Amino acid sequence: MSKARNRWGVEAFQRFFERIVRQCAEAGLVDGSKLFMDSSLVDADASNNSVVNVNKETLKIHLVRSYNELECRLEEKDNPEEDHEPKSGVANRNHISTTDPDASVTSQGAGKPKLQYKTHRSVDAKAEIITATEVTPGEVNEAHLLSTLLAMHQDNTQTTADTAVADTKYGTVENYLACCDLGVNAHIPDLKRSRQERESRRGIFAEEVFQYDPETDSYLCPAGNHLKKRNYNPKRDAYEYKCSAKVCLACHLVNQCTASKSGRSLKRHRRQEELDKMRNAAQSPASRKDIHTRQHLMERSFARATRYGFKRARWRRLWRVRIQEYLTSAIQNIMTLLSYGKERGIAKGFTLPFAQKLSLGLHFLFVNIHNAIYSFGKKSLFAMCGYGRSTPVRF
Repeated sequence: MSKARNRWGVEAFQRFFERIVRQCAEAGLVDGSKLFMDSSLVDADASNNSVVNVNKETLKIHLVRSYNELECRLEEKDNPEEDHEPKSGVANRNHISTTDPDASVTSQGAGKPKLQYKTHRSVDAKAEIITATEVTPGEVNEAHLLSTLLAMHQDNTQTTADTAVADTKYGTVENYLACCDLGVNAHIPDLKRSRQERESRRGIFAEEVFQYDPETDSYLCPAGNHLKKRNYNPKRDAYEYKCSAKVCLACHLVNQCTASKSGRSLKRHRRQEELDKMRNAAQSPASRKDIHTRQHLMERSFARATRYGFKRARWRRLWRVRIQEYLTSAIQNIMTLLSYGKERGIAKGFTLPFAQKLSLGLHFLFVNIHNAIYSFGKKSLFAMCGYGRSTPVRF
């Protein structure tokens, strides 16, 4: 199998996954209109003890055989044409794993930092078919993969989603405007609103209490002062509105408005009207219902993947972990496709000889897949599917 990975590369396994997705779509298991998205961390096959400082002199001390490979990897980190977002955290700028240089140091909650990858998935709501998947270093923000997953979903299923459902981490300005440009409803909680709610609990005025006047192109604060347009931030594609620091800091409501010594300022995006429209739609009852459904649907998808060793990478380097994810997602889709075929076979009244031939063929299919993925996890694919090696799949 290791020779097959090196000879075929990621592309062959990607085509295998995409072929299964197309078969699921042809079987009527993909609606395609509503897409659920989420990500999950996968432990790298490397110890935290393998992490060293990226200083080349330090690397030479720690590394003998693999120094040249890691030096090449350090050069790749400065390449702007990388196919994924570079690892940008302080820990990953200064450190690298000698065992798996592609993995990034990631922490989740109160747990200790680990070397991890991140799997991003999109799942269709009808039969919970995985229509698109991608793997990145663990530190990559999942919000940056929304447009990628939408495009992959369209290519794999030949359908266009009209609704994207995700959690708060995806609720960025860029994602709202990307969905607006694509004509896709963004049923995604607003990340900015979550931050404002935290500020309101601290007694700080939210942006909603500042009234915008389109005629004067200014904001009116709760104290009656006007915040006027000052400058433009090209990185954020937004204008800054503020009044003079002298007037702001002398206001009797300053303690409820800001802790900044230069006074309160507001940012207004160049496409603020479109942004407000998308954000308001994300607060609708239909959006809240989809967001609640997404939580359980995506948890099921990742939970089923744990049957095949999903939570830990079997191999090292990003391209190999991608192969593992393509195989895992393909197996999950095959199980759904076979369940559909079983029900359909009973409904159409297959003859016994045909059913026996079909079951025998599916049995050998399981054998080949079982050998291809090295029986992910401690339990074999057959045991988890309820089949024995010598017992053909029966309808």
